[in-house]
Amino acid sequence: MFNKVILIGRLGQNAEAKTAQNNKEFVTLNIATQESWKNDKGDYESRTEWHRVYAWSNLSKFAKTLQKGQLITLEGKLKYREVEEDVEGVIFKHRIAEIHAISMKRLSKIEAADDPSDGADDE
Repeated sequence: MFNKVILIGRLGQNAEAKTAQNNKEFVTLNIATQESWKNDKGDYESRTEWHRVYAWSNLSKFAKTLQKGQLITLEGKLKYREVEEDVEGVIFKHRIAEIHAISMKRLSKIEAADDPSDGADDE
């Protein structure tokens, strides 16, 4: 069996560093991918998909340097999480898809000259 996700997309906002309950640091990223096609009338259409990505351990150090609009590529695992949401007293249960990054690389140029790294692995 195999669970692998490969994305190439742009960051919708700057990376957001957080601390888990076990005091481990992680970073969340919102990555946009886009696909385009011709419809039956010959006109181009496109759709943007947003992906929630988590970077842990050593990979979080690199992920913290990523900024809105940068193009990146990443490999990761698809994971699902059950959540409950209270909407006006009614509990809704649903699943959220998340990508837990294993490696990532910056594909666009960086603004800050003080960060020469362009990729990282979670090892």
